[in-house]
Amino acid sequence: MSHTIQPRPSTYSLATHMSAGGPAIRRNSRACLNCNCSPGLLSRQGRMSSTYYKRMSLTRSGSNPSSPGKSTRASSVIDQVVNPCAEEDKEINTSRRLEALRLEMQKEDIEIYIVPSEDAHQSEYTAPADQRRSFISGFSGSAGVAVITRDPMCMNEQPEGLSVLSTDGRYFTQATQELDFNWSLLREGVPEDPTWQQWTAFNAVQMSQDSGREIHIGIDPKLASYVSIESLDQIVKQKLEGFKDTKLKPAVSLKPVSRNLVDAIWGRFEVAVPRHLEPIRILEKSLTGLDVSEKLKLVKEKLEKVGATSIVVSALDEIAWFLNIRGSDIEYNPVFFAYLIIDGDSIKVYVDAHERFAAFSQYLESNNIKLFKYSQIFEDVKDLSSRSKLVALPAKTTSWEIVNHITEKNFKLVDSPLDELKSTKTREEIEGARLAQVKDSTAIVKFLSWLENELVENGELIDEVEADEKLSEFRRQEKNFVGLSFETISATGANAAVVHYSPKHSPAMINPAKIYLCDTGSQFLEGTTDTTRTVHFTSPSKEEMNAYTLVLKGHVALARTRFPEGTTGLMIDSFARQHLWQHGLDYPHSTGHGVGAFLNVHEGPMGIGYRIAGHAKFPLQLGNLLSNEPGFYKPGEFGIRIESMMYVKKAEDIPAGTKQFYEFETITLVPFCRKLINNKLLTFDEKFWINEYHKQVWETISPLLPRRSAELNWLKRETACL
Repeated sequence: MSHTIQPRPSTYSLATHMSAGGPAIRRNSRACLNCNCSPGLLSRQGRMSSTYYKRMSLTRSGSNPSSPGKSTRASSVIDQVVNPCAEEDKEINTSRRLEALRLEMQKEDIEIYIVPSEDAHQSEYTAPADQRRSFISGFSGSAGVAVITRDPMCMNEQPEGLSVLSTDGRYFTQATQELDFNWSLLREGVPEDPTWQQWTAFNAVQMSQDSGREIHIGIDPKLASYVSIESLDQIVKQKLEGFKDTKLKPAVSLKPVSRNLVDAIWGRFEVAVPRHLEPIRILEKSLTGLDVSEKLKLVKEKLEKVGATSIVVSALDEIAWFLNIRGSDIEYNPVFFAYLIIDGDSIKVYVDAHERFAAFSQYLESNNIKLFKYSQIFEDVKDLSSRSKLVALPAKTTSWEIVNHITEKNFKLVDSPLDELKSTKTREEIEGARLAQVKDSTAIVKFLSWLENELVENGELIDEVEADEKLSEFRRQEKNFVGLSFETISATGANAAVVHYSPKHSPAMINPAKIYLCDTGSQFLEGTTDTTRTVHFTSPSKEEMNAYTLVLKGHVALARTRFPEGTTGLMIDSFARQHLWQHGLDYPHSTGHGVGAFLNVHEGPMGIGYRIAGHAKFPLQLGNLLSNEPGFYKPGEFGIRIESMMYVKKAEDIPAGTKQFYEFETITLVPFCRKLINNKLLTFDEKFWINEYHKQVWETISPLLPRRSAELNWLKRETACL
């Protein structure tokens, strides 16, 4: 199957075309096999190629699907070739979904509708019931905003308009593959692309000019943070300030739409996804280091500094951390749906399914924790604002809906004190992270050894998903393993160049002659892990070795960094990029993120990266647990990322009298790939650090592997001195 794709016009030219009342421009396409797939989508990069590769591999091996020792997953690929529109390979055609949404927009008298990725708690990873942006756009990445317009001058029975998806550099390739012809991509951080706020303001003003009407920008106020609405409103006002003649001045306003319009149409196209509320568990102080009363004291001290007497908390990981309670309402994240109000010594938790807490009534009572219905939060916010001196609202996570219920407007947007406290790990949490890393690193070592042996020695056919399943099997052998901390990125060859690649719908066979990247993490009761290793099983090219070694040099440079108190992640991000930059290379994502303590794998407020807003404000502090993950990606060929976890500690041997200095300690214990290292590019100090690291890996992990085993031999080879 083939089709021709016309080059996409710029978003501004699309807007101009729409303003004239014409139909949206679409790429040429044709239907496939009389099914409901998006036209031509099955021939996107990596889709049919991976399927044909599977068929070719099976043919060349002369294997019989029922032959012993062969993967049942590999043999089932034959069915995918015969029926390329099998359920797992179907793509979303968003045409009818967008038409249905625009009819709902018409009912609410709005011309632009914004669909964010987040849920009511501004969560990065969301439950299936909250994945509205994915439903309407077909884009499955964890970050992005969809904006849909409805042409107010269109007189057709079916409204027309434009639709754009804005996302960051991690997802450019994925979005290009997943979005169908109805959508244009706005690339965040790319100078020639407007931000979604700029695009929205431009189109709103243009539509008002063309129609002579007031244009309403609608959004579900529960899903939008108050600061994002304020930001959008300011951009719209700045756009309108350019019109001096009040008679001709366009009219644009933001409108909260409490009825979620995506939810209104979802059931017409898919079976509605129920919201599951799962059991909870209480963490002992031996794991957390602080009990609720101690955390309450710390939070109150932070509130006093901003003059507040109470705080409304929406972020699920902050609530779970403060209460020392974990759940599983969102896959991979040990959190539960709740709101929290701390008012003096009063602790109010707003949750549904109270029966989940019945077994822990004594714990709740001893910590003065009272439960209320989840939906009662808005009425209680009204009451709180009427009697509180000043209500603190975390700026990043407080929704527009919460703010709209503060009747007295006596609130102050603050950096969440819980977020900052949560990010500075206690001694017990650091020790838990160490233990979790030993367990997870052991599983990864067993997995990489097994995978190399199966692919190279036994000539087995193993696809990306089957490899992931085997890794999970090794993890389940470790004590206190709870689950994964995110969906594993198991990627061979060109798939590794997709930063947040997902193999689950159309896994490719792992080619031992190409690079393989595995970005994976676990949830243990003791802590959360996040590790990426890039390996090659046979003979890598010189280009691959050089690129890998430049990434490794950046990884080592950051791991060895010492820095004075007050240093931010923005200030040291270039340490990891410097060697790539010398060769005109870079990577489109941050270098490091915070990691929770048996909590979300991504946490703030600090991080290591190039974004002023996200990485320049919060200095790195003692006890911060972060990732170190430089990379390089060559689209269509290969991708490289090396990620380890590390924590901030004091640099003890700095001479007395100088400013306090910090350093990192790496706690991930998985060796780097020997085949991909070009020793000639490494300095003496870099080799020394790598050798010392590999010595630590060997001394820690080797006693946990069976004697005279393949895993032990593999580890010995990979940790040998350079």
